[in-house]
Amino acid sequence: MEFKLNETQEMVQSMARDFAEKYIACRVEEIEKELKVPQDLFANMASAGLLGISFPEEYGGAGLGYEHLVLTYEEISKVSASANMVNLVSILFLEAVNTFGTKEQKEKYLPAGINGEFRGSMAFTEPGTGSDPKQLTATYRKEGDYYVLNGTKRFISNASYDGPILVFAKDADTGECTGFIFEKFCEGYSISTPWDCVGLKGSAIYDVFMDNVKVPADKINILGGVGKGFPTLLGTVAYSKVGLCATFLGTMAASYEAAVKYAREKMHRDEPISKFQAIQLKIAKIAGIYESTRLLVYKLGEDANDRSDMTRLKARVGMTKAHVSDISVECSLLAMNVLGAYGVTAEYNVERFLRDSLIAPHIEGVSDLQRIIAGSYILSCGKNKFQG
Repeated sequence: MEFKLNETQEMVQSMARDFAEKYIACRVEEIEKELKVPQDLFANMASAGLLGISFPEEYGGAGLGYEHLVLTYEEISKVSASANMVNLVSILFLEAVNTFGTKEQKEKYLPAGINGEFRGSMAFTEPGTGSDPKQLTATYRKEGDYYVLNGTKRFISNASYDGPILVFAKDADTGECTGFIFEKFCEGYSISTPWDCVGLKGSAIYDVFMDNVKVPADKINILGGVGKGFPTLLGTVAYSKVGLCATFLGTMAASYEAAVKYAREKMHRDEPISKFQAIQLKIAKIAGIYESTRLLVYKLGEDANDRSDMTRLKARVGMTKAHVSDISVECSLLAMNVLGAYGVTAEYNVERFLRDSLIAPHIEGVSDLQRIIAGSYILSCGKNKFQG
């Protein structure tokens, strides 16, 4: 049992921290205002190796474990959760290809994606469903040498950037679900104006409209096989939630650091406010929340390396995601309390950390549903198998 980072993990963490502080921190205002991560900054992420950490070396990746990727997500999110979400979603597309794709698909998408040549997307959520895959209404129909897709997808990240998108739709006749890959902004693809959300402003989400989008019926355009969309979707979403846990761990870390810094520097009668027990109590509570959650999320990153039991991983992801979602909001709010009136001002960033954290319980499955997934698994297989 080891509770400290090894040399490689420390190196990756330091690299991500240095990158975020040098390249992202100075552009946070631009990212939030423009509702996007600039192409040159995304290219810098790729050049720094941040997009390929968990992917095989044969495709240009670093070949490291998923726990290393979790460390980079946390460090980037400490500076800008929005920037990390753009990064995470693009990596998620690559993760889907790496896990469920053919060799041809991996050769086509992994090197280019790791090099930052595109920003990928994944589209499942619809106006009428976000948690039940069997409620899909987007359809496809085979017409000659093409599959023709129609329907609307909702709250889709990276939808406004060029690059491939993985879309899940059901057969108009049989109801079977399939995952299709095609290029955004092809004929029949369009998007809405961005949704105005409380947080994650720099990672805008859109509705995606498909009006007779024609996807060539080649194997390279179908991920996981025709009719195999549900296993592909559920497996991919599990890794999305791992990334989200690390993202909101980052907002917690940022809130923690901001509260400590303010408590040490804010003076009251020539002494820092850290002298007050009320402040000490809040700082200790924030520290306890962050440190306990950090261990849980780091363990989840390690668990994500084992793909032999995806049901167990999905259960552990559900439990962790629910916990992180709820506790990240509390952590940021406590930090705001430490800063008092300054906490609600944009100058001190804590209000942004809180707004970003408020997103957590409401995306990629609400917290109660995540606990139901975890609880059902624990009760069916026993806690020892769940703990692993």
